[in-house]
Amino acid sequence: MEQDNAPNSQSLLQYKRIKTILSGFIIRGYLGKWTLLIKTVTLVLVVSSGLSLGKEGPLVHVACCCGNFFSSLFSKYSKNEGKRREVLSAAAAAGVSVAFGAPIGGVLFSLEEVSYYFPLKTLWRSFFAALVAAFTLRSINPFGNSRLVLFYVEYHTPWYMAELFPFILLGVFGGLWGTLFIRCNIAWCRRRKTTRLGKYPVLEVIVVTAITAIIAYPNPYTRQSTSELISELFNDCGALESSQLCDYINDPNMTRPVDDIPDRPAGVGVYTAMWQLALALIFKIVVTIFTFGMKHPIL
Repeated sequence: MEQDNAPNSQSLLQYKRIKTILSGFIIRGYLGKWTLLIKTVTLVLVVSSGLSLGKEGPLVHVACCCGNFFSSLFSKYSKNEGKRREVLSAAAAAGVSVAFGAPIGGVLFSLEEVSYYFPLKTLWRSFFAALVAAFTLRSINPFGNSRLVLFYVEYHTPWYMAELFPFILLGVFGGLWGTLFIRCNIAWCRRRKTTRLGKYPVLEVIVVTAITAIIAYPNPYTRQSTSELISELFNDCGALESSQLCDYINDPNMTRPVDDIPDRPAGVGVYTAMWQLALALIFKIVVTIFTFGMKHPIL
């Protein structure tokens, strides 16, 4: 699995609500037609606004709303809560399949995270629903690359043993950052109740969106979406690549191939991209803490 794409605190809250419904409790209106309509429209607006948010959790909610809506059209499912919950389990798997481009991951998510009762027939139906959702996404081809996700990466060069140490540090940093984010976000959510902006949730969303847009626009790595950023960070540098991260100096007197990156000195663009990425990291850390917990449709 988005991170842009790892599940955030608000996504987990939606998962718990869906799990509560699948456990037998009733949350009126949470999977209704108006919720589906409003969430579908506002989800597009919120994600496209540039806020530091993800679409993965809401897509699971939207998929379950669709499953609940179509269940209400047939008396076999609308009058049988057990069968309706089986449809919702399959819908949750389809939602994750579309969000992350992972049909099997969607089935495992529905089995492990949200479903209270998951018989074998529901397993196969969820797998079929996830495959159909992935096939539909592939047919629509929204990213223009014939892939299920925007940041699909292909490696054309082997990795080097020296790269293991930075990967280990990256994993350690990810764990520490996750812990720091959770603590800071919980502290701010408690503090939000006593602030002036906390009393005016709509104004808070407008202020945070405006600040995010103003600060993020000058930096190209905060101006683009998270999926595009991941794609740029992980794709190999080609001859026609225009990214600053691929600005390596070409020496015509070199005996090694031109595309052999490790033997080429870095250009000015690489160093510029490094400090821009460092600023983008700090910006994302700060703005994400204040963004999660606001009263926006992602919740």
